[in-house]
Amino acid sequence: MKAEDPEGRYQQVGKTVVATSNDIVTGEGVGLVLPTVTLGTRIISAVIDYGLYTILAGIFVYCSLRVWEPDNFAQVFTYISVGIIIWAVFLPFIVQYATRGSSLGRFITRSRTVRYDGGVIGLRHAMTRALAGLFDIHLTFGALGTISMLLTEQGQRPGDLLAGTIVVRWPKNFRGPEPHAIDHSLERWSRTATTQSIPGPLSIAARDFLRTTKHMTPETRTERGRDLAAGLEPYVAPPAPRGTHPEAFIQTVLAMREAIDYQAESARLARQFQTEEKLSTLPYSVR
Repeated sequence: MKAEDPEGRYQQVGKTVVATSNDIVTGEGVGLVLPTVTLGTRIISAVIDYGLYTILAGIFVYCSLRVWEPDNFAQVFTYISVGIIIWAVFLPFIVQYATRGSSLGRFITRSRTVRYDGGVIGLRHAMTRALAGLFDIHLTFGALGTISMLLTEQGQRPGDLLAGTIVVRWPKNFRGPEPHAIDHSLERWSRTATTQSIPGPLSIAARDFLRTTKHMTPETRTERGRDLAAGLEPYVAPPAPRGTHPEAFIQTVLAMREAIDYQAESARLARQFQTEEKLSTLPYSVR
């Protein structure tokens, strides 16, 4: 299925196939089109969240004063300091970590905090964002965070830059990209064929092509399909049978790579589980 490309047309196309500022590129080279939210959306989300945190902090203050009252200035200062830390750092951290990047404000504005690769945030990300919020939100009254969001391409405040996160629009019931299936005409070939790791931009271009073929003119669809098939051929052995349709080839190669990536990740998780199991038993653990 060798596509004729005497002018190196695919190489020229491939150079322009890069992730845009509004795309998230997963570790498997999957392009997720999740646009970053606007400054206004983030402000609305923050107002909702800190309104909730204020209510929770008020309940904490009321309950604590029922059982203990400070007697001197030092106790009052300590009491106020602890309350501010709980309101400004602890509650945002707990909410972000427990919901993996969501919150009441994020839910209402349909947004979410994610890593650069689109994955859910972890303990480090939530803690970094919460601690940085002391400076870019509270101590500067939001001025530092606002300026940073206006100047950065993806609307990130310093806490996002330090944690490696972005805030994106999160559609309702979002499930991510659907896996591809091996085309029936290439089932026999796929059993013996092998694939190498596909560069991210090429993988994104191929997935975007399959997702948008219905909106292309026949000429553009045919030309683009041949270009991408020719670009994928060096990463597959042996070559597909003569007469293979370019779209069937692209779909099958992506399906094969997804299966390989899934098996590799499953093996990694199994090894991690075995290691944790060994570490939890004697002589490594303490009973």
